Amino acid sequence: MLKSNALGIMNQMWAAHATSDAEAVAIAIEETLLAEELGFDSVWIGEHHNVRPGARFYGRIPASEMFLAHLAAKTTRIALGTGVRILSTTPPQRTAEEMSLLDLLSGGRAEFGVGLGSTPDVKPGDPAREAKAALFRGLLTEIVAHLSGTAGGAPISPAPAPDLAARIWAAARDQATLAHIANAGINLVVGQAELPPIQAAIVQAYRAAGGTGLVRGVRLVFVAESHAVAMRDADEALALYLGQMGGKGYHSEAIAKGLLAADPRTLEERALGVNFIIGSPEEVAGLLNDYVAATGVDRLDLMVQVPGLRTDAVRRSMALIQHAVKPLLKRAAQPAIA
Repeated sequence: MLKSNALGIMNQMWAAHATSDAEAVAIAIEETLLAEELGFDSVWIGEHHNVRPGARFYGRIPASEMFLAHLAAKTTRIALGTGVRILSTTPPQRTAEEMSLLDLLSGGRAEFGVGLGSTPDVKPGDPAREAKAALFRGLLTEIVAHLSGTAGGAPISPAPAPDLAARIWAAARDQATLAHIANAGINLVVGQAELPPIQAAIVQAYRAAGGTGLVRGVRLVFVAESHAVAMRDADEALALYLGQMGGKGYHSEAIAKGLLAADPRTLEERALGVNFIIGSPEEVAGLLNDYVAATGVDRLDLMVQVPGLRTDAVRRSMALIQHAVKPLLKRAAQPAIA
């Protein structure tokens, strides 16, 4: 059974061009083992495709279930999730079969974030985006039917666990898809990219449509012993992240809506503008508590691996999150059904 107030790690598997695929994978394996040792509830692995020559960094895992199966053999307790599986890349039956097999291999620890994939050059309301969202809804319906045994024809193998469909988390923003997942009893995930006011509206729309599932929120976090040390150690990572994400996509949308200043005056303001929380344990806990209160999310998943951060700094940050930040976090309120 899914629980609220869980604290997980979201790993997009981003790495700079100088980092080899083998090195990126080895580091991720080590940090998953550390996450389990430290007591995190879950680890989520992002799905990304193709080398991106013009980007400062790019994701290295095109098939997250395969990597998660490897992690399942090395761990015993921690939940393992896709973050997110792009449904349009495989037929629904194949997707459902892979979900069921991963859940079997992990001993029932699998969870599945699903989505339609990024559309950086397509604005909300664009017919192309609407068509892609409609495709996503259709694929999701078929997957749930296969998992619940209502698809018709021969059942899939291996047989899905009875609660497997209840462990699906959909990344959604448009009203039609939010209503669809609410009606289907599917959980919601809101990602790293949007500001809290935008995410709050998404969560409220999901609840208003009758959504009774849990809501996961994702934030990018780096913690150090003091504010000064955190800003110093995150300097290169922040520059890389701002260079890749700043002024584009959801960030430019937030500026256009007046939610962000176009020219922030301080480095801290620039970091918060791209939802990168950097600071001491007390500062980070305060900002995460504000985020939960503003959005109404039930669970937090923290992105701690960012290109430009030293490996030892990432692991120190993970330990501080568990030992110094987590005790200061307030429990999320129970889902409020509108």
